[in-house]
Order: sequence, then structure tokens, then C-alpha cells
Amino acid sequence: MGHRITNVLSALNIARSTYYQWKNWQPSQRETRRNALKTAIKAVYNTNRGIYGYRRIAAFLRFILKTDVGDRLVWELMNELNLKSHGQEVIQEANNNH
Repeated sequence: MGHRITNVLSALNIARSTYYQWKNWQPSQRETRRNALKTAIKAVYNTNRGIYGYRRIAAFLRFILKTDVGDRLVWELMNELNLKSHGQEVIQEANNNH
């Protein structure tokens, strides 16, 4: 009951080259790197209970994980992930609970 792809594409008014370009799509090196950095940023952020800001996370990635990354890129990726540093709020709450 299958339909020939050319018939389907012509009915949808889509060029064959567009279909095969979409079918064979793979993420670029830049996109792959950004996704890996997002994973690392989330891990550092969650490990430190959201206290670390973008500068400290960038420093952690550079010095501990030996990743070549700038503060600005970490800031952009944290914004994409909606991660905000809680900094002093968490520290003050912890001190008030003791």
C-alpha cells in the first residue's frame, strides 16, 4: 500500500532534492559542540545547586575539563537553557536554616 516518494512529493509540491537533503541531514560540528557544552553546563550547574554563574561555570569547563570555551558562549547557552545563578540566595538560605 506504499506510495512512490516521487508521487507524494509532487502532490505536496516539494522538490526531490529538498526531500533527500532533509533525509540525509546531520548536525554540524558547531551544533554538536554546542549540544555537548549544554550537557556539561547543566551537569556543573546542577552539581553546584545553581550557585555557579556563567563565569564560574566557564572557568570550571576551561580549567577542570580542559574545554576551550569563552564566558560569552557559556552565557548564551545558559540563557538558551533558562539557567540562572541563584548565588547568594542559596547561601543565605542555607545559613538561615542552621
